[in-house]
Amino acid sequence: MNSLSSQQKALSMDVRFLVTFLEVVKTRHFGKTAENLFLTPSAVSARIKQLEEYFNSPLFIRNRNSIQLTAAGHKLVPYAESLAVTLNEAVKAINNVNVQHIAIAGTPNAWELYLSHALGAISEYFPALSVHADIMTNEQLSRQLHNRTLDLAVVSEPLKSDQIIMQPLLNVCLALYMNQLADDEVDDVAKRYINLEWHAKAREEVERHFPGTREAKFNTSSIRIALELLLNQGGMALLPVSIAEHYVQQGQLSKVSVCKEFQCSLKLAYLHEVNHPGLSEFIDFLLSMPKQETSLKLIVNQR
Repeated sequence: MNSLSSQQKALSMDVRFLVTFLEVVKTRHFGKTAENLFLTPSAVSARIKQLEEYFNSPLFIRNRNSIQLTAAGHKLVPYAESLAVTLNEAVKAINNVNVQHIAIAGTPNAWELYLSHALGAISEYFPALSVHADIMTNEQLSRQLHNRTLDLAVVSEPLKSDQIIMQPLLNVCLALYMNQLADDEVDDVAKRYINLEWHAKAREEVERHFPGTREAKFNTSSIRIALELLLNQGGMALLPVSIAEHYVQQGQLSKVSVCKEFQCSLKLAYLHEVNHPGLSEFIDFLLSMPKQETSLKLIVNQR
């Protein structure tokens, strides 16, 4: 019974707990460890606590302003480092096999502007490739890239990490548009501003001309949702010109000329270490695709 219990205990050990332990050793700070590993401080504390329960010994002395290793903690360090090196070598060895599966995700506006179109070209060029596609927030994309549960991400806002490469995929021109209902004053329109997740400079330019947009009534990461709200309830929103001009021609939207146009770049994000040639070929294919706006017109055509 004791032998079986010991085996079950060993199987319950999560290697990520040792990686967390080594990061705490390096930073001597739970908060910095959480930031570096894209975890919450409580998750870091929980992992260290489970390690201490596993080894039945405290690993750190926790003071108000410092964290120090115990004697047991010092003994664990070389074993944890050795295991981390071994696992890293295993990852590299596995990644040297041609990739048969790709996990790719993007923010909602990245899907509507680019990925919904790109997936068709991907399936034609890589007929034997299995693709897992998803929609996520920037925070989720960054965390899953670092955890290697995601290979590639498409975003409109840069992911802040030294470990991630950002490559431009498509430049999109943005402008401010409004739908002024019958009895609306311009100030009333501004108060119904629909905030889409574009870069900060564009939002600052809008707020400079229309201070009422600071308290946005609606916030969304989807162009489709913003467009529906704008057409049905009135208001203002920063939209891709290639989409909005269709509705300008129909008399449903008008361009607010007092605000200048902006360039937004959709970017492909991936980790520096791309070790298997299959993924490199996939990245090269996406970067070499024609920089056309066919996908931008899909939303217009579907209405």
